[in-house]
Amino acid sequence: MRQEVLDWLESSEYDFETAKAMFKAGRYNYCIFMCHQAVEKLLKALVIFLKKEFPPKTHNLITLLEMIDQAPNKEMETIILKLNPHYMVSRYPDAAGGPSHKMYNDEIAREFLKETERVLQWLRQKMK
Repeated sequence: MRQEVLDWLESSEYDFETAKAMFKAGRYNYCIFMCHQAVEKLLKALVIFLKKEFPPKTHNLITLLEMIDQAPNKEMETIILKLNPHYMVSRYPDAAGGPSHKMYNDEIAREFLKETERVLQWLRQKMK
């Protein structure tokens, strides 16, 4: 496996562990941001792995998903569509309609963590 793929994989795993740490710390907006980052980086690893090309400099999960030519099942598609806007919403008051840390709570973040873990497992299977 190419080193670039391994680097993106390691970064994705690190970001998901960071999401869990942010959840434990009650920093729910950063938990969700790191969930987005973990999925984004695994998708970028897949672009390199499957397409043999470097991914574009984008944070749009839908764009990256389309690049890997792997049609998701309805559950995965729904989760990715749900997570996609939180790259901005989880961090910026103008995107969130107010302070982003006030938009999220334990229940919301816990659900994002569970859903992100399912997406990451589904994406990892594409590398086998």
